[in-house]
Amino acid sequence: MASGVADGALAETASFKDLASKFYADEFRASPITATRVGIHDYDAAVDDLSAAGYAAEIARLHAALSTFQQIDPATLSDSDRDDHEVLISEIEGDLLDLETIRYWRVDPWRYGSAATGAIYTLVHRDFAPPAERLRSVIAREKLIPALLAQGRANIEHPPKIFVEIASRNVAGSLAFFRTGVPAEFTGIADPAVQAEFKTVNDQAIAALESYRTWLDHDLLAKADGKFALGTEVYARRLALKEMVDTPPDRLLEIARAQLAKDRASLATAAHKIDPNASVEDVRKSIRSQHPTAEALIPTARDELAGLRQFIVDHKLLTIPGDLLPKVEETPGFMRATTAAAMDWPGPFETHATQAFYYVTPPDAGLSPEKLDDYLRAYDYSGFQIISAHEVWPGHFMQYLTRRAHPEWSEVRVLAHTQSTTEGWAHYTEQMVIEQGLGGGDPKLAVGQAEEALLRDCRFIASIEMHTRGMSVDDAAHLFMKECGSPEAEARREAWRGTGDPGYLNYT
Repeated sequence: MASGVADGALAETASFKDLASKFYADEFRASPITATRVGIHDYDAAVDDLSAAGYAAEIARLHAALSTFQQIDPATLSDSDRDDHEVLISEIEGDLLDLETIRYWRVDPWRYGSAATGAIYTLVHRDFAPPAERLRSVIAREKLIPALLAQGRANIEHPPKIFVEIASRNVAGSLAFFRTGVPAEFTGIADPAVQAEFKTVNDQAIAALESYRTWLDHDLLAKADGKFALGTEVYARRLALKEMVDTPPDRLLEIARAQLAKDRASLATAAHKIDPNASVEDVRKSIRSQHPTAEALIPTARDELAGLRQFIVDHKLLTIPGDLLPKVEETPGFMRATTAAAMDWPGPFETHATQAFYYVTPPDAGLSPEKLDDYLRAYDYSGFQIISAHEVWPGHFMQYLTRRAHPEWSEVRVLAHTQSTTEGWAHYTEQMVIEQGLGGGDPKLAVGQAEEALLRDCRFIASIEMHTRGMSVDDAAHLFMKECGSPEAEARREAWRGTGDPGYLNYT
């Protein structure tokens, strides 16, 4: 990995903006996969060094950068630079906590499957360059995938069982992507020599992923004796660094339970408007039973987006900067274990590949009719429209358009990330469109929004309970079913997600 920002002497002679730019330049050299994702294409033929030595170099780089930024007196900076300085220091310290204390790279095998898949996915899915040019980068990176996965085998020790199970499921999705998705993108390239080389390295990548999954299922799983819970001290520290929230977890849990009660009351009010003589649960079951078929999930989402955009325009809720529209697609297989729906937008430095994608996760093939219906209940028409509001209009997609409309923003402002801000806006917009009359005031939409709010409340509670109070994955799934009314498939997916994403409390 790349060497770090220079020592304190540099901090005295360079401006904060220059130091921040150097930090990110080093970051992109250290992580070519990240560089490609954000739209920097100088390293598209390389992958990250995920060996133990590579991680040691990354830790040293971050410590050197942290020392440099800590020597800058915030009082000497402009207001905007002072904000960026504070955020950047917190983000670096949060990354160091993950690398040195939590050490996900030692316990989460999907980190390596994700890196292997992500290294290729952006090259395939973003048309930032002609296919022939992107294929050359794909070939170069696929040659490195077997070694990258070998680094994972060497590094992983005492993983939690749930991490291994999630990794296995996601790697199965990765295999489908390498077998069909990658070749399909480059069928138009006529050069037989290039196609032959691509087939060779793609087959090698597939074989490496197959071997990695076999190792997960038949070797690592039997030895998976680790714990996913962070513990109260580390959990609180991570929240303070990643989100700059220093409220103690016990107090946060009190807030979460109070919010859950408030949102359950809102749900009851909305349900009473639909049928004052029925119980809340009966109203919820009735609404949940009205959902698209599996085949209609994607078309339903497309139809919803057109109506949501027009609602924003007609009600003058926001000024939409530009005419870009998202494309609705099935969630990639390697993301499905923990994702119901998601927005995938281009990196901030992409100049050509401007297409964003709204992913919706289809059910697994071969489900029994009962299991299929249970799965699809998470996409009932009312709730699905609220999900689309959250992910697209006026939620996450509007954030993407807004960022594109402000090229003057600093690198820190466009690259640093706080989940509570990103998700908080999208969660807020769900409530806002209901208050502004989406669906003509149909109370079923208010029920759908209240259910989405309850889901986030349960994430809030489950995250704290699982990581600081010993709640099991099964108990977390039961929480989602009992307190939030989640179908079993959704509840299980949400509980899985919380084990490796403790920050998902930040939706609320």
